[in-house]
Amino acid sequence: MGLSFLIKMLSIQKTNNMKTTFTILFTVLITGIAFSQPNCAQTSVGYIPLNDLGTGISPETGLMGGLYPNGFNFPPPDHRAAGLSFTSQVQCLDTNGIADAVNGKIVWMSIGVSNTTQETQQFIPIANAFPGKNPKLILVDGALGSHPPQVISLPSDPEYTEYWDTVSTRLSAAGVTTNQVQVIWFKAANPAEGAPIQEYHDSLVVQYKRIMNEIKTRFPNVKLCYMASRSYAGYASTPHNPEPYAYWTGWAVKKVIEDQINGDAQLQYSGPGANAPWLAYGIYLWADGTTPRSDGLTWNCPTDYESDGTHVSLIGEKKVANLLLNFFATNPTSTPWFMGNGCSLTSVIENSISNSISVFPNPFSTQTTLQTDYFFKNATLTVYNSFGQSVKEIKNISGQTVVLSRDNLPSGLYFVQMTQDTKVFTTDNLVIID
Repeated sequence: MGLSFLIKMLSIQKTNNMKTTFTILFTVLITGIAFSQPNCAQTSVGYIPLNDLGTGISPETGLMGGLYPNGFNFPPPDHRAAGLSFTSQVQCLDTNGIADAVNGKIVWMSIGVSNTTQETQQFIPIANAFPGKNPKLILVDGALGSHPPQVISLPSDPEYTEYWDTVSTRLSAAGVTTNQVQVIWFKAANPAEGAPIQEYHDSLVVQYKRIMNEIKTRFPNVKLCYMASRSYAGYASTPHNPEPYAYWTGWAVKKVIEDQINGDAQLQYSGPGANAPWLAYGIYLWADGTTPRSDGLTWNCPTDYESDGTHVSLIGEKKVANLLLNFFATNPTSTPWFMGNGCSLTSVIENSISNSISVFPNPFSTQTTLQTDYFFKNATLTVYNSFGQSVKEIKNISGQTVVLSRDNLPSGLYFVQMTQDTKVFTTDNLVIID
């Protein structure tokens, strides 16, 4: 139990003995100071991040790795196509949710707990200052500390109403309404306090799904929800949410997304019975302490953490904020509305063309030809491997055809993206064989 939680509990206790109250509070503060020191010695727990496991099996969970099914870090083609379709539907809306290309807004909102609000508060000013960010995009922090999934997913919880009322208040303060919310960033975890790990994971999955239903009900025009995992918690000095709970939170996120991909009726994102937004991994934040992930991400103590070893420090918050910025500025499902020039629906639809790169031959062993219907000028082609790492880049492409040579790429599955300004063209997994 964290120090802030204990103080909160003490603050609501009624007593006629102020001296006793002060003595108890002082004792808690001193005890908290003694215990609230990060465990910087635990620089690793030996777990493998989901996005580095690939088709390997996690010894901790017994499950295949990857952020998405079959060991991949990219959504399956059909799910990605659905996400791109929803991207094309994002538009500027007035306060009643009616398309308004002159005065309308696109609202992005975070939903989650204390870490989420801290990181959002760093992300918003960085994003607003980012060149090319859509001026019609309004970013709102809807996360709130001490309100975990077990609270905000259950109407009978005493603090359920407090959380969702806070969300509405923050939207009003930003001059927007629930009808204008179209994009969600979601990151949340429950206090662990020694719960059985499988029970912890399974409860999160149930609660995450309820929250997705809640989001769709409260924000009727929501299209996309990007989910995130917890960061490393091996430095935690309290039982609030240490390892392995933080690691398993990432698996809970994967389970919910995978269930939607597999047609879970509780997570239907299209049609008249839609009850959830389209789900995808936004950023996967877990890395094994100081052991570099394949993309270089590490978590260092005490630099990246507050005194409890659970909440990240200002430096850690900015690390997350920059990861968010990079994701929203480059992902095909977010670039059109995040980097757009305003409310032009034509521009948004044009920028989110799905499967617009044809590949022949595919599979190939030496080289292949990429063909588009769009005439590029000074575009950049990027090839990503199944871990989501950029492994090849070709710049200053002009025309509609590109010859891609295999060079030293190993056999495997790859994803190709072509970008020019805010236009993003993608293809399905590209297969290379010997």
